[in-house]
Amino acid sequence: MSEPVVCATLCPVDLTLGCLKWAAVGFVVAFALMKLFEASQIHDDIPKPAFKIRQTKRATFVLSTFAAVLSGLVWLLVQKLD
Repeated sequence: MSEPVVCATLCPVDLTLGCLKWAAVGFVVAFALMKLFEASQIHDDIPKPAFKIRQTKRATFVLSTFAAVLSGLVWLLVQKLD
């Protein structure tokens, strides 16, 4: 009789941890891919203005965070559909 109660209290924790794990994976993968793309676009003979570098860093973090949220939500949706 105590097992369903234990399972009921662990299920939301498991869902939250799984969602956070996949969000971290989504963030790291998106961040790495954007950094690799940015590195491939560097031309040493053309200097970049400081504001452009700051804007690129900001966009990288924003898009990586968006990818993290989407990864976590997709994982949560897949868990709920099973």
